[in-house]
Amino acid sequence: MAGLLEALLAEETGAVDQVQAATGNDRQRAEQAYGAAVGTLLRGLEQKTQSEEGAQSLWDMLRKEVEKGNLPAEAPAESGTESETPAKKPGVQVRDMDPKVANKIFREIFGPNAPQVEGGFGKVITLDPETSRKVFEKVMPAVLGSIFGAAEEDPEESPKALPKIINNARKEMEQRQPKSASIFEAILDQNHDGKIDLNDLAGIFTPKKPR
Repeated sequence: MAGLLEALLAEETGAVDQVQAATGNDRQRAEQAYGAAVGTLLRGLEQKTQSEEGAQSLWDMLRKEVEKGNLPAEAPAESGTESETPAKKPGVQVRDMDPKVANKIFREIFGPNAPQVEGGFGKVITLDPETSRKVFEKVMPAVLGSIFGAAEEDPEESPKALPKIINNARKEMEQRQPKSASIFEAILDQNHDGKIDLNDLAGIFTPKKPR
């Protein structure tokens, strides 16, 4: 699983650049929105894979969307490795996702709570509903494609590997910035009354290494 979160949060990832275009070209705001979306998806995926049936269902969905060309099929390259080549740069491969497909996948992940999660995200990140949806359209291919690739490379059977991969990525993210957990809780639970400091999310990104 090494490199999954590094690739998702690497500063070089084009997904943040695409989110930036949807958030008024504010880099810090784009990082906050991207980080919150990644964390929200990891939380939702983790919950879905708590049962064997849920993990199998998620794997079947990922494989189907990869076959349709909606998700990238390869695991991301690790950020900052010595083995980087022009053909395999750090970060995730960015692709646009059809809004209808993104909405369908989002609902498959969060079930009947999907509208509440989307609304909670917009409320915490202070984005309007349309912009919130655009953020997830940019982030979902990166997260889901990376998870699919990591599961394919895992020696364990892919559906059984999913819970471990997702759980480890979520834990690593929240270990980097412990306060970020409260942000994801606020998104998933709109009754959360704690103060949310979105600046905590900007700190989860890996700084560029000196060249």
